Amino acid sequence: MSLLNHLNTHFYHTEELCQALKIDTEQLFEWQQQGLFPKPSYSIQNQIKCSSFLGLYECEEFTDYYPRGCAQWGLDLIKHKASSSSHAYELFYQQYIYSLSKCQQQGFICQSERFSDDLSEQIQNAWQQFLCSKYGAISQNGLIEELVQIELGRAIVDEITEERTASSISPALRPQLLQAIKLLNRAFSHPAKHERNLSLRERYIDELILKYDLSIK
Repeated sequence: MSLLNHLNTHFYHTEELCQALKIDTEQLFEWQQQGLFPKPSYSIQNQIKCSSFLGLYECEEFTDYYPRGCAQWGLDLIKHKASSSSHAYELFYQQYIYSLSKCQQQGFICQSERFSDDLSEQIQNAWQQFLCSKYGAISQNGLIEELVQIELGRAIVDEITEERTASSISPALRPQLLQAIKLLNRAFSHPAKHERNLSLRERYIDELILKYDLSIK
């Protein structure tokens, strides 16, 4: 699949996102300037040469792409009438805590202080990365619950595998590792071809399945 086909299949371009939210591009830009809404995950610059019976035409086009889950975040901003970064952060904080509690109730527990004593700092860092659209590029849909699943899943995997350096995993820990990898498999995006070898999916799923002889089927 070409890069443009990949982006058009899995992302919204700016106009599609605004249509889904029933807002104009000025409103979207204002949200971004105020620190309420993520930046685009991908920005494409196209040099176009068009040849036809009427002659040759050259132009340059710019297109921004957003994860489809950004529409849900925009709807939340509208629903709660969020007009400041602090209000938007409060919404983000609440959704993060809810998603983390849900994962923990399902048995996904790690010892990292990022998810206990340092949780407030962890959420603040996640908010900044959410706004710069890091998670829009590495998660399935850019949803907050996927963001939590990625960070928690990675922390669990790093604990069990000594940051992916352990030569083997004890039989007692293999089920826990497998569950964490399955969690990541649900949350990680399937990256574009040019990003595949550098992706977190490659490092935390594909490489570890081979290294530790696992299966997530």
